[in-house]
Amino acid sequence: MHSRARTSRRILTTLAAMAAAAGAQAAAAQSYMSQAFIPGGEESLSIDLGGILNQFNTSLRLDGQTTRGTDINLENNGLKKNLSSFEAALAWRFLSRHRIDAQYFTAKRSGSRDYTGEIDIGGTPFPVGANVFASSKDDFLLADYRYSFAKDPQYEVAAGIGFYGGKFTYDLNATGNGGTVQTTYNRSVSTTVPLPLLALTFDWYPDRQWKFGAQFEGLKAKVSDVDGHAYVIGATAEYMLVRNFGLGMRYMYTDVGADVTKSDFNGNLAWKMNSVSLFGQLLF
Repeated sequence: MHSRARTSRRILTTLAAMAAAAGAQAAAAQSYMSQAFIPGGEESLSIDLGGILNQFNTSLRLDGQTTRGTDINLENNGLKKNLSSFEAALAWRFLSRHRIDAQYFTAKRSGSRDYTGEIDIGGTPFPVGANVFASSKDDFLLADYRYSFAKDPQYEVAAGIGFYGGKFTYDLNATGNGGTVQTTYNRSVSTTVPLPLLALTFDWYPDRQWKFGAQFEGLKAKVSDVDGHAYVIGATAEYMLVRNFGLGMRYMYTDVGADVTKSDFNGNLAWKMNSVSLFGQLLF
């Protein structure tokens, strides 16, 4: 009898624990699916995950020690002009008027072309008819700190300082025939473009479900062996379906240009991009 009583108590205890756990999960799910939306400008953390469609316009020039290389438009060299990839963004509001933001995506492309004129790559001249294969990997990182100097329940205006940390990697393989002599060039070059930014942003909260935003960030500066500029213009629209989850769309235009004088990258790159992002947003 005592054994049966102890077994019954254990069963009841286990059932009670399972019921409590189920109740906690149901409460969490109810809170997550709640229609009690977070007021605009009062969130503490937002995480955006989705896809980005980019339209590129990229030019690359590699100079020799005493010669200027040929400007190569990579899209005209067979690299895709339009490409989609994964994108992630995060915004942390650690105080009511203070935010830190970060956005990242990467793109990989490759292509080749036969040239009808003479070209020079990294100090190596190629006669008419050279074939150039190029591949590129671009990593885009944008981070900034913003302070909202004007804020009320319906709008927010902020200024801040930011950082553009793009990394550009290129593999070039060129072959040309001048008479009986064949000329080849095989090289992988890579450079980071760490440039500071000044930022101005505007957010509008017409109600607790909708948010519209606009941003401008940019600066021209020389940092060590990189002399260039970075300009970013963007606009966003976000709609919360439930308290903690919504959908959004972002448009962004980026213009980056830099003269680089590193030992493993001596030349110029110009990188322009139009992009549209569609993402899901977690809001807390």
